[in-house]
Amino acid sequence: MKRPISIYLGVLLILLRTVTTIVTAVSIAVDWKKVDISLDVGTGADAEALSSALLIALMILFGIAVVIDLAVARFIFRGSNRARFVALVLATILVLGSAADFFVDGTSFTLENGGLLGLSLDILVLVALTDSDARDFTTRNSNGRRDARRSRRLLRRAGRHPGIPARTTEAKASE
Repeated sequence: MKRPISIYLGVLLILLRTVTTIVTAVSIAVDWKKVDISLDVGTGADAEALSSALLIALMILFGIAVVIDLAVARFIFRGSNRARFVALVLATILVLGSAADFFVDGTSFTLENGGLLGLSLDILVLVALTDSDARDFTTRNSNGRRDARRSRRLLRRAGRHPGIPARTTEAKASE
């Protein structure tokens, strides 16, 4: 089956979301000294160590998010239904998180804080990957790969796999 346009758009939107994640991480790292962490940790050296550890933890989390997004985009492009499902779940969690943030804190979504761009990309990922053509493409590809694995396994058991020489009944009897 030919890859539908919704798969191309979904992968492109996931890659754009990855770019926004990278830009957000760089922005946080550059402006980290301006962040005021008001915890009662004792001396200024302790606060500096805690601040550095928190920055490193945040950058690791951003890195993990980027790697996951890139892997999911690659697998969706190859036709994996599981990856499409993971992308849909992640986008749903991000949209629900934005909604909860809005209702709890009254956070406004603007282009300046990146919230509007991230939210719109997540919603568009949901729209693109829930398309029936995208579902049919990934389901058909996943089923085709599963059927190919099953037939290779059956051929191996029967001794008729092209890479494995067939054993004759005399050879089986002598063993």
